[in-house]
Parts: sequence; C-alpha cells; structure tokens
Amino acid sequence: MRLVAHNQTHSDGASILLFTPIFRSMKTYFYLIVLILAGFSCKPDYVTVGKKLEGSWRLERFEYTDENNRLMVVDTPPAIVLNFTDSKRKGILSLETDSRSFEYNFGPDQCNIDVADETTLPIEAIGKVQVYSYAFRDKKNIQFFIDKEYNYSTKKIIKNVEYTFVKQ
Repeated sequence: MRLVAHNQTHSDGASILLFTPIFRSMKTYFYLIVLILAGFSCKPDYVTVGKKLEGSWRLERFEYTDENNRLMVVDTPPAIVLNFTDSKRKGILSLETDSRSFEYNFGPDQCNIDVADETTLPIEAIGKVQVYSYAFRDKKNIQFFIDKEYNYSTKKIIKNVEYTFVKQ
C-alpha cells in the first residue's frame, strides 16, 4: 500500500504533514467510473418505446364525449389495426375495407400519427389529428388520448377521445 502525503495547516498555524493511503482516492475514481459507464450503457427512452410500439395493434375500445356532453363508448369497434412497421417511422392503418399508410414520430408521452387523407376516416379510426398523448397500460395494451378531435362526417367536435389498442 502506497501512502500519499498531504500538507494541511492546523488551527494554530502549524503545518502538519498527513499521510493517507492511495486506495482512498482510487476508490473514489472507481465509483466515478462505474457511474459514468452505467449512464452510457442505458438505452435512451425513445429506443425502448420504439421497440414496444413496433408491431400490430388492434383497436379494442373507443370512447369520447359528444357535443351534448354524453359519454359514448364503443366496446366492439370495427376492425381497425395500427401497424407500426419499422424504424423508418412508417406504418399502415388497416380499416375494415381499406388501408392507409401513415408516418409517425414519438416522444416519451406523445405520438404524432400523420395519416394520409384523414378527412375520410371513420369516427373510430385514429389519425384525424396528428399529436396524441399515449400511455402503455401494460406490455399488450396502449391507450392514445386527446382532448378534442373533429368528426368530419358530422362536422362536429368530439372531446375526451380515447383509443385503447391491444397488441396482436
């Protein structure tokens, strides 16, 4: 064990030479290196979210508040599937008789879903606005929600819109 000399001044003005073992400073450096490596080894949130989001998601439930403030719940919606296909942020929205490509981008709690020709989408289809908040309820369930959407078929605003999807 090596000793390192430190010069320290005592309260009465006398100079004191202290010897401390070198392993004490090495221990500090060791912990610092461990913390730095741990920080670099963790994947960023967007990588983790992107992997969880990839795949096919079937619409299981759709709900909103109509213009008369009535809660409308659709527990058996038409066959609508969101396919987040690849790392290029492109996907396919499959409707009962139609499918449309879309582009998406996501952050930690919001997802931009840009569907082509959104004005012709049925009320149950996601993508009539671009930015939705989302939350994973568990590994197989995700919920998208937004405070308002425009229903193009009725030309009215619907509020408190929620889409619940299940991973296929």
